Amino acid sequence: MTTLDLKLMPPPPLGARPALWIVGGTALVMLLASVRFIMLGAWPILPFVVADLALLVWAFRAAARASRAYERLRLDASGLLYSRVAADGSAREFRLEPLFTRVELEALSPPENRLWLGERGRRLLVGRFLSPRERQEVYALLKRALRG
Repeated sequence: MTTLDLKLMPPPPLGARPALWIVGGTALVMLLASVRFIMLGAWPILPFVVADLALLVWAFRAAARASRAYERLRLDASGLLYSRVAADGSAREFRLEPLFTRVELEALSPPENRLWLGERGRRLLVGRFLSPRERQEVYALLKRALRG
């Protein structure tokens, strides 16, 4: 049997410095745009500008937190082990019998797809955070490894 060890990870977020530049540049542009409204007496725009900037900062932090999640697929003589580690560090493991495991690439509206591992009535969604092309590559690797 072919051995396989894949670690699937989401794309990395921007680093702290580029994120800071983007938030700072956005804040500067929004401040300059809102000065005109404030001069016209439309001062209630300020809470919305602050809320927009707070949401932008929250989005960057959420992306950084989500990037800590990953999935691991290990195929060896003892079987196929699928591990899913969430962003908070909690992990779930599933052991699958290679002889009974099906790998399915479900085609959705082009170019979208889903990658499934199935065994005896149980289906596991693999690589949610991967691009459709990456899921196709993982599908081909798994198919080849399980056949081998």
